[in-house]
Amino acid sequence: ATTRVDFRWPRTILCWFVLGAHRESGSVMAPPKSTLVVAADELPDCGLLGALESSRAFSSDTALNGCIVTQFAQRSERGAQVIDWASRFCNLGEEARVELRYWEGYRAHKGETFTDQLRRQLQEDFTRIYGQLVKNNIVEGTEAEQSVSIAVHQNLALFIEDLMKLYISACGTEECKHDGLSWALKLDINALSACIKFHDDNLDMRLVTTLVGDGTVIAPDDAVDWGLYKQGPPAAAPETDDDARSEEFKAWNKTVVTSDHATKAGDVILMKGGKSKASSPCVHRAPYSADANDTGNLRMLVTLERIPADEKAAFVEMWQSEQTRDLDTNDAVQLPEGEKLPVTLLSGFLGAGKTTLLTHVLNNREGMRVAVLVNDMASINIDASLVQDGVQLRESKDKMVELHNGCICCTLREDLIESVRALALERRFDYLLIESTGISEPMPVATTFAATDEDGLATLGSVARLDTLVTVVDCQNFLKDYQSGDKAVDRKDLGAEETDQRTIVDLLVDQAEFANVILLNKTDLVSSKELARLKGIFQKLNPGALLVESQFGVVSPSLLLNTRRFDMETASMAPGWLAELQSSHKPETEEYGISSFIYRADRPFHPRRLDRMLRRGFFAGVLRSKGFMWSASDHNVVVEWSQAGLAMNLKPGPKWLKASLPLSEWPEAAAQYKEKQYGDRRQELVFIGASMKEAEIRATLDRVLLTTKEFSLGPKTWSRWMKLVTEEVDSEKTDKRQKSGLKRKKPEDEVPQHSNHEGHGADCQHT
Repeated sequence: ATTRVDFRWPRTILCWFVLGAHRESGSVMAPPKSTLVVAADELPDCGLLGALESSRAFSSDTALNGCIVTQFAQRSERGAQVIDWASRFCNLGEEARVELRYWEGYRAHKGETFTDQLRRQLQEDFTRIYGQLVKNNIVEGTEAEQSVSIAVHQNLALFIEDLMKLYISACGTEECKHDGLSWALKLDINALSACIKFHDDNLDMRLVTTLVGDGTVIAPDDAVDWGLYKQGPPAAAPETDDDARSEEFKAWNKTVVTSDHATKAGDVILMKGGKSKASSPCVHRAPYSADANDTGNLRMLVTLERIPADEKAAFVEMWQSEQTRDLDTNDAVQLPEGEKLPVTLLSGFLGAGKTTLLTHVLNNREGMRVAVLVNDMASINIDASLVQDGVQLRESKDKMVELHNGCICCTLREDLIESVRALALERRFDYLLIESTGISEPMPVATTFAATDEDGLATLGSVARLDTLVTVVDCQNFLKDYQSGDKAVDRKDLGAEETDQRTIVDLLVDQAEFANVILLNKTDLVSSKELARLKGIFQKLNPGALLVESQFGVVSPSLLLNTRRFDMETASMAPGWLAELQSSHKPETEEYGISSFIYRADRPFHPRRLDRMLRRGFFAGVLRSKGFMWSASDHNVVVEWSQAGLAMNLKPGPKWLKASLPLSEWPEAAAQYKEKQYGDRRQELVFIGASMKEAEIRATLDRVLLTTKEFSLGPKTWSRWMKLVTEEVDSEKTDKRQKSGLKRKKPEDEVPQHSNHEGHGADCQHT
């Protein structure tokens, strides 16, 4: 039975659904119960339930456990547009099936309100969803752009804000201000399943609205057999299939509820739950058309509620577990850019102060939820223990992962990928800090974020974002180590493997050149003059890096976290020396005696004279030199020249363009060499140092060039001279410009070969 009561607004309708209403002596109808129904077009312009006299008592009346605002979405142009978009989106069918979840504060930016957070996250999610639809040729690109704009920016987010206002007006504005709860929103689109069994919810109040498909069904109190309801439906028989179980639920529903009320698309239902002050919770179910076995199931359901912190944490954890489980079965997962886990990598030589810096940053993270990955060469991760001793990690929000017995840039690379991916897919951390070992090179770690598997799918780059590369420098010992001729394996405390042939200088240079931020630590242990000299060196080695001074690793975390300084495309170009090679001007001598110059020549070096020069020791004052070299005997191959401190290395690079590509395929940057006799073959070396004797260095190198007579002999004669680098080059490993490699010489033409040319000054030797 339905009772209609008219108030002073003639079109306002207040309805109660009453089962078994009967006339009593002197009365017209039994007292109204259970569910309040309000026509949306009778709501004031503010759209608030409490502003309507007929519905003002809903929040406080314990007899009322449900309220239906009919055609709420259709009451405004914005709502009507949302319904239209929702219908078109759902009609995409299975391709548009998605479950979206939003919790106030979850993955929110600092200082973001929930409405701002919601607008941003809706935009990110639907941009990703439509991007996939375009990729799968389900929708056109222009349609996707329009849909994202309409669905997210202009309408959907604002419509949900209207629902939030309606919710607050229904539960009481003042109560919501002081309830200590936070918002939770669900969007279920073309979901595979829905609960078609009558049930109630153990919460204060929930708002639901169906934008597409049949609406939620409500059972009035008087229509419920509470005894049978509390017993629940009978247990399913063994091997009962889904169809049979659905029929069992439908039969049980008829037994327990003798009368119900269905709602329509656009209606809003406010349901009080088991934690409310209502005398009984609102009993409801999904429409049968939402059953998973219904092939025509097109539905979009919006659910909004306010929940306590512990329930929010439980829901977030459950959601993350489900997402991780789903993602683990799909290696092609691509998180939205805004949801990728940002990463800062801390590198630096042994004793530079990485752990001290990490401890300081963690103790000043200002509420940020941080994951920490600490790498140690030893079987016992001492650094991780030190961090744990110095930092209070919150068990529910923070996490530490230890990788030991190897280095993440090589032997533990797969472990790094697995660990970072797992942390990213937990989707509960704001940031990841990685502390590498003293012998770790940042470049291989960085390239891991751009690497793909054998199917061409991104491994880490799809779920994590490398944000900043930080190298910590020990100001007191850097120059001392830089002048060392030791190899990493010679320093037992580094834990390098016996096969590791890198020098200490190699490590120092790699760590300094491939960084976005260079932290000059222990500045209190050097003089101002020494510090200035170090700054001059690093400004030449890596002119694009930010130089930061520190003592005991005390710096602002904002200089290291969320800087967005790292860019893979920029990083893939060697810093410092390449910047010098590409410049067209001659740099002036820098302050503190640090200067640089470029040596260029269009004749090859004589391999034997070059070998003798290198064996005598390198040029005084040169800290770093690197570039491309043309050796007469290795005529077709670029020889890569790399020197740091006392360490010198020559190795085969790609083939020269002249020896490998037709002129029509040369890059524009090489056009200046097309008319030359030997094409792009040349000497192009940059030197960086302190108080270098540039004229002397140039003169020495000039004497190593072929004389006019030697030059006239030509490549056929040159090829019989001593080789500096191997001629049999593996094209896949060394040819960076094209895939074709060097042709092997005939056996009778072969001469003894050497894999490369490296050494330390007078000890320089072929290996």
